[in-house]
Amino acid sequence: MKALLLILTFCTLSIFSKGQSQKGTLQGILIDTTTAQPLPYATVSIFRANDTTLISYRLSDEKGGFRVTAVPAGIKLRMIITYMGFTIYRKEMQLQSGQQLLDVGKLRLQTSAVNLNEVMVRAERPPVVVRKDTIEFNAAAFKTLPDALVEDLLRKLPGVNVDKDGNIMVNGRKVSTIYVDGKEFFGGDVHIASKNLPANTIDKIQVTNDKEALQANPLMREADIPQVINLKLKPGIKRGVFGKAYAGAGVKNKAEIGGLLNFFRDTTQLSVLGYGNNLNKASFSFTDIRSVGGFGRSGWGNANGNGTGGLSIDKVSFGGFGNGLMTSSGGGGNFNTIINKKVDFSFNYFYGAVVSNFDELRNTQQLYNDTILNSRQNTNQHTSQYAHLIGTKIGFNINPHLHIEFRPQLIFVKENTNQFFNLNTTSSVKGALSTSDNNQDGRNNSTTFMSWLKVMPTFTKKGRSMFFVDALTIDNSKNNLFNLIQNSFFQPPAQSTVDQLRKNDVVNTRNFILLTYSDLLTPSLNFSSSITSNYFRNKNDLGTFFPDTFDQYVIGVPALTQDYERTGHRTDATTGIKWKIKKWSLGPGIDLAIFDAKSIFSTGSPVNQHYRFLLPSFDLGYDVFNLTYNRNFSEPALANIQPIINNTNSLFIRYGNPDLKPSISNSLTFGVRKYDTKSLLTYNFNISGSVIDNATIVSRTINSAAVQTTIPINTNGIWSLSNNLGLQKDWKMENNKQVSFIASNSSSLYSSFVVLNGVKSGFRTLNIRPFGEVRINLNDKFELDQSYTFTHYHSSYESAEFNSQTLNYHDTRSEVIYRLGQHWVWETQLDYRYNPNAVPGLLQSYYKWNAAVTYVFLKGNRGQLKLAVNDILDQNVLATRMIRENLIEDMQGSTIRRYGLLTFTYNIRNFGDKVGGRNQLFRF
Repeated sequence: MKALLLILTFCTLSIFSKGQSQKGTLQGILIDTTTAQPLPYATVSIFRANDTTLISYRLSDEKGGFRVTAVPAGIKLRMIITYMGFTIYRKEMQLQSGQQLLDVGKLRLQTSAVNLNEVMVRAERPPVVVRKDTIEFNAAAFKTLPDALVEDLLRKLPGVNVDKDGNIMVNGRKVSTIYVDGKEFFGGDVHIASKNLPANTIDKIQVTNDKEALQANPLMREADIPQVINLKLKPGIKRGVFGKAYAGAGVKNKAEIGGLLNFFRDTTQLSVLGYGNNLNKASFSFTDIRSVGGFGRSGWGNANGNGTGGLSIDKVSFGGFGNGLMTSSGGGGNFNTIINKKVDFSFNYFYGAVVSNFDELRNTQQLYNDTILNSRQNTNQHTSQYAHLIGTKIGFNINPHLHIEFRPQLIFVKENTNQFFNLNTTSSVKGALSTSDNNQDGRNNSTTFMSWLKVMPTFTKKGRSMFFVDALTIDNSKNNLFNLIQNSFFQPPAQSTVDQLRKNDVVNTRNFILLTYSDLLTPSLNFSSSITSNYFRNKNDLGTFFPDTFDQYVIGVPALTQDYERTGHRTDATTGIKWKIKKWSLGPGIDLAIFDAKSIFSTGSPVNQHYRFLLPSFDLGYDVFNLTYNRNFSEPALANIQPIINNTNSLFIRYGNPDLKPSISNSLTFGVRKYDTKSLLTYNFNISGSVIDNATIVSRTINSAAVQTTIPINTNGIWSLSNNLGLQKDWKMENNKQVSFIASNSSSLYSSFVVLNGVKSGFRTLNIRPFGEVRINLNDKFELDQSYTFTHYHSSYESAEFNSQTLNYHDTRSEVIYRLGQHWVWETQLDYRYNPNAVPGLLQSYYKWNAAVTYVFLKGNRGQLKLAVNDILDQNVLATRMIRENLIEDMQGSTIRRYGLLTFTYNIRNFGDKVGGRNQLFRF
């Protein structure tokens, strides 16, 4: 496989080099005839004179200079120069065979009051036009495949980058919103239009600064200003249906089925979806669910991915979210409309279910003195989870200067988990110490209510803004855990049994209020202030029960039972100013933080906490450089405060500590970020450091029988230092040839303490992670993506009782896509990991090799028949290694292995026609 990739790379480079010898360079300088000043950002386009085919183009630089490379020799050329407010300049020319450079000298453009589009021949429309703060791309100048989407079109544009997740950057700045004909399209999400609208429906792509972001922060650095894309549709494209339906089956009883339909007409949109699979993956992508599925329009909270293709949003699984072998199913819909000019409304409902079986081998080594304590645990787990989500959003435009939005949401979750694990502990000095069999049966139910009230007034004064948010969350959960544990100890011989029910009823209430105000006092001075109030009430009723003679768990255990309630609030009053003079900016600020909390325990004395902090900050910037400082504090986590013992694993006993104090952190960050429009080069660098006082760490003890107990404690002197370096260079050449080189490195040095059996030792962990990637795209016919990551960990200790540890592993990913004609697509991906430090019984290296061939057919290439083989070598595993404190932990878990699958997908993209009636939804 490695040899194959080298051959493919060599062939690709050969393709690039072919035919380059008969090309030259065209250069010149553009100036204003009247003022003799240079004309920056004018568009210089080179066409074939006989058929007006676009060959290449460039934008002039700040001094009016331009340089167009790879211009073919021996043919007649037409140069078209356009600049807003100036007469179009045309000139025909020809490079002679063997001529390397043609310098046209100074070209003088004359001012004109005539609108550019009124005199431009359509065939000669420039690919790029710069109008004040707007960049406009002519979609027709960038060729795409017949079935290409807007996302594919955007990748062709100069200065535009679209990553694998569909996130878009323009000239190094993030795109925050996409509009269609100046209006929000399914919520304005950046992914929905790019991943669903056909490229051939687009006339122009306009890019501007995000005016709302500038309204909130008028002195924002240019490199930080978000971008907004507006897609101008061709005439007649105002309504339609898009989505997809698919079904597949394969060997080993593998199958998938699903469908997602989206109807839009003017200001009303409707989405419905349904799915089911046993392939350990989400049935739809995150962007499909968030935007097309409706979360981006009616509100969504927390999204989670498990790194292997699974997705969960607001506790609702959309497939593959869990461990092991999973069967997922679900469905739902979203309705979104603008009732009138003052009211918009949306409603959604989603249901998700996942049933999983998981086997895991976990090996943990602890090194202290001359002893290696080794714990090896085998786990078998069966889990079933069912979740429902109901949500709505109502927006009110009270008047042109006041918008109010209210979003309530209700989530129901039921989860049952049956788990058995066997744990064996050995000592390098004493031999076998213990073995434990633990059966756990968990039955959990939760109900969560969330609401979000947002008030957004607007002001006529430039630079003045105000924002108010009230977010309420009430989370009520009932958790029952049945435990049957049988332990055998060998030195000295002993037996113990635990048979109990642990009931834990939890009600967490949180109400967060935010009010911000910002005002541009002068063109170079901005004032901002905000108040946040976070009220919380946490009730935790914990009861432990032993069984009676009838196996009914009714005998209470006072030592393991406690009711706990914590109430309080945190308030932050922040104010700051920001000066901006030329390329300099300075923004000092101060935060008054107030924290009050009272904890009441049914079996102990109450604990009161009252803290007051002044937290300064500043931001200093020059051009692309930025330096920031922040001082902050964070209160102890709720799980660390409750003092009751957690004995659900009787070999690992956990205590809480109600005396924990808040941690105080001081952080300093220096960063550089730059995008070079001429060379299509992006680079960034930042380095940051922090010092934490009253940080929370864990103190552990291990007795002679290898029973471990832990309790959280505070300590000072913890610090960290980290840096990130990134570089991306893009080459966009004629005939839609593109090459991208991406390199990055993230490094960190972390200094903390390990406390074991009363011995406190400082330790430091060094982490270095370089990454490199090359992407090659030849006119969408051939794509190659090759990446490599090296990870290095090293931990060292002050005390001689602990041994230093080093971890290295290598990851590579290779992906090749080849499109043969208009109907066949071949693709393959190979992932490889090498871990030379794996302990006996765990894999040192493994491959995951997937391949597929797709036949594209039906009208408009809407049908796809795909034959895919997952994990061809049957080596796929879920494996990790971690170093923390004095522990090395290896995990290897079961996941889906080799299978074959044949799937038919029908892509629905009907635009510009009536929906329903004689118009068919599925056009075969």
